[in-house]
Amino acid sequence: MTLTLQQYLGVDYFVVPPPSLTDLGLTTGYGIPAFRFPDWMYCPTCKRLAPGRKFGFVAKPRCERCRVRLVPSRFVVACKNGHLDDFPYEWWVHRGKCRGERQPELFIEMKGEKSTLESIIIRCSGCDMKCERSMAGSFGNEALKGMKCNKQRPWLRDRDPSSCDEVMRTMQRGATNLHFAVTSSALSIPPWSQQIQVELGKVWAKLRPLINDRNTFLNVVSAWNLPKKCGCTAVELLEEAKRKLDHGSLVVQKSWREILEGEYSAFLRGSADEKGEFKTKMAGVPEFAGDYVDEVVQVLRLREVLALRGFKRITNEWDIDDRSSFNLLSRDVKNWLPAIELRGEGIFLKLNQSKIQEWEDLPEVRQRYSYMLAHAERRSVVRIPNLSIRYVILHTLSHLLIRQLILQCGYSSASIKERIYSTFSDDNSLDMAGVLLYTASNDSEGSLGGLVREGEPARLDNTFRQMLEASSWCSADPLCIQSSGQGLEALNVAACHSCTLLPETSCEARNCFLDRAAIVGSLDNSSLGLFSPLLSKREV
Repeated sequence: MTLTLQQYLGVDYFVVPPPSLTDLGLTTGYGIPAFRFPDWMYCPTCKRLAPGRKFGFVAKPRCERCRVRLVPSRFVVACKNGHLDDFPYEWWVHRGKCRGERQPELFIEMKGEKSTLESIIIRCSGCDMKCERSMAGSFGNEALKGMKCNKQRPWLRDRDPSSCDEVMRTMQRGATNLHFAVTSSALSIPPWSQQIQVELGKVWAKLRPLINDRNTFLNVVSAWNLPKKCGCTAVELLEEAKRKLDHGSLVVQKSWREILEGEYSAFLRGSADEKGEFKTKMAGVPEFAGDYVDEVVQVLRLREVLALRGFKRITNEWDIDDRSSFNLLSRDVKNWLPAIELRGEGIFLKLNQSKIQEWEDLPEVRQRYSYMLAHAERRSVVRIPNLSIRYVILHTLSHLLIRQLILQCGYSSASIKERIYSTFSDDNSLDMAGVLLYTASNDSEGSLGGLVREGEPARLDNTFRQMLEASSWCSADPLCIQSSGQGLEALNVAACHSCTLLPETSCEARNCFLDRAAIVGSLDNSSLGLFSPLLSKREV
């Protein structure tokens, strides 16, 4: 599936971040390039505030007067197009241009004992009028009105050649909304989850040019000890490399639909590969929810590849299929992306499609979600390619099950993630109705076995009973269950932090498109809940 993700993102390979210099026993000459930002700093002793070049240091940022380490500026400015720059202190304190004959010389001071913006004073000693101004109001929507965006991209050491009419906003350099990572991930499924393909993927960038040179390829893989790692011969490695190359050249671009449909089919087929990165086991269906759940798959081992595509600033609004909706990592489009490998375990549930279809066709159900779906299609900041009524119920079921599982399996709520498999509206789409609840970590914490055990019929039976019991009432009811819209852009119905929402790391849709009533029904209409008939027999 790593190859499928490459085809979806339009790259030839992924690159894993290198280990730390300490782990490699090195001190210099290896690692990830970095730059110092913000450029403006101040001396905690003399309070001088200036760009780094004016302090006269060579390597370590020190004040040439006081010989103490400089402190980076607390404030920066950014715009929605991703541009980033130092806060315009000179412009701010003078409200335009310095009126002094000398060059502006700024100092930053704290007045009073309060650590508020009003107590931070910027003062200019090079000004005839001895200008000074507090930072109060610098975060206002019109605080930098009249100041154009400089289109600076310090991480690329250049200025964006395209135009930018966005208003710059003052932000703290450690603000969480200064950088939203845009990522895409896929699970490794057969045949790309086999150990031989995983090992090839790790060195694919170096081996790919050697495939047509048989002798060199065989000598290189033997020198790297790859045949022993994979449990095969060097010739078999060459054949698998050709297969990987041929598959990559067959399809120019994969869609997100094809990725999800491939994973969904892999769970239903199953895999007992002991050495690969994808191992599953079919489990029995819980008796209590047997009419609603068709298949339960215990995912004993899985591998998730998470690729970093770009980032956003200020707002995390982007379209998963539109590169122009977020900032890329480089000036030019590269043939690779940085990525990491995560390993874990999970439970896959396939729901009864006829039951869901019957529920979806109810007039009251269609009416309940008509506004949510129309609003999401029109202007939502959260883009889900396969958003539908079915997605809402699958997503809600996933959240409620995770909230129950964290009480039983030992993982924290932020450690269990979801993957929703709902039918796309495209022609010839695979009919899907499944959820994957899984852990994924870059260490052993992701595969301790506690979550897989919860997939056993008796334990899952109890999980469903407890989940329905917990979700039938919320501490915010009746306000929550009777809500017509709440959460981000009112994209939830009966769903709040007390009953349904999860940590952001667990949810694939930013805690949107949720409705507890889709599971248990509302106070005045039980037919809204797909699982509401089970409420009467949950104590049996």
